[in-house]
Order: sequence, then C-alpha cells, then structure tokens
Amino acid sequence: RPQGDHLGALVLVRDVTDLRRRDRELVTKDATIREIHHRVKNNLQTVAALLRLQARRMDSEAARLALEEAVRRVGSIAIVHETLSQAVEERVDFDEIVDPLGRMVTDVSAVGSRVRVRRVGSFGVLPSEAATALAMVLTEILQNAVEHGYDPDRADETGEIVLTARRLVGRLHVTVDDDGQGLPEGFDLDGSTNLGLSIVRTLVESELGGQLSLGPRPDARGTRAEVDVPVDER
Repeated sequence: RPQGDHLGALVLVRDVTDLRRRDRELVTKDATIREIHHRVKNNLQTVAALLRLQARRMDSEAARLALEEAVRRVGSIAIVHETLSQAVEERVDFDEIVDPLGRMVTDVSAVGSRVRVRRVGSFGVLPSEAATALAMVLTEILQNAVEHGYDPDRADETGEIVLTARRLVGRLHVTVDDDGQGLPEGFDLDGSTNLGLSIVRTLVESELGGQLSLGPRPDARGTRAEVDVPVDER
C-alpha cells in the first residue's frame, strides 16, 4: 500500500451520562446544604431576637443577664452557620468566624468599645462540627474575660484581650490573654460552679477531645485561658 494511506479509523465512545448525573447530584447536594445552613442561621437569629425581647421585659436582673448570655451563645452558633452557608465544603476558615465573635462579645458588653479583642496567628480550616463547638468555647471564654476582668463603672479603664492561635501538626493550641483584674484569690477551675466555664469544659473535653486550663498570666497581669484540641488535617 502507498505510504500514508489510511486503512480505517478508531472511534472511542464513552457514555458520560452517569458522570453528568453524579455531577448534577453533587451540585444539588452542595446547594441544599448551604441553603440548610442559611435557614438555620435565620432561625437562630429569630430565637436570639425573641430572647432579647424577653430579656427587656424581665424585672429580675439575674434573669435578664441569663437571657443575654443565652443570646450570645445562640449568636455564636449563628455566625458558624452563616459562614457555612457560603462555603463550598463542610469545612470553614475559622478566622472568618472568630473575628466577628470578638466584636459581638465586646459590642454587647457593659464595657463596650473600651476593651478590644485582637487575634494573633491563624486558626486555619476546621470541620464544621469542630468549628461550632470551638466558637461556643471562645465566646464563653471571651465573655468571661470581659465580664469579670474589667469594671464597667470605670469609664477611664481600657483593656485588650489577645487571642493567639497556633496550628501544630494534628493539633490547634489557642491562648486567650486579658489584662484585666485577674482571677479571684483561691480560684479553682475544678471547683468552679460558673455555668459558662462548665459549658467550656464540657465542649473542650467531651466534644473536641481536648484540654482546658485557666489561671493567671505568667506576668501576673490578668488571666490566661488555654485550649488545646486535636484537628483533622484531611
């Protein structure tokens, strides 16, 4: 045969119907999950609004404060769901969650803008389950620092709470340092009956499988809380 003549043709046919169907299902699933997070966020914001209304009607100061604490807890979960509603996967950049949390805690506190929360380092990407629990933990720790570390009646008092995140291999270490009044003399974390600290311990130890410590800062100026938790790096 003459050089260069074609004797035939090879045709490859691949049925991609299943692949396209699976792609459509994944897109639909992702959209559905984001919509669910969006609706959960809206529902939580509604719950928070109802709690605020109820708090304003309370004659008891203790009851009003308890409802305001509940509003902050619900708000911290709502922030996580808001971030997840915009995420492609069920993993989130936790920096986008923790920064609004710090502003939320100080905005609604009695000391207001006189105390600033500053983040050092990056939390990185976390699974949604860990993000929700850690958001509640940090909300409680920050709220405890603001509420007990600074005097709302001293208009000239200012302060700073430094939130330091260190991402290690398979672990996340978080330090919260405040320059407030410090812990009461004889404070013992194991013997504390504070509801917020009880919530923190349960979430850190049971939900996150980590460790919690609370004590004076090394320079004796204020309080240091430390949280160390394992992190899924996948």
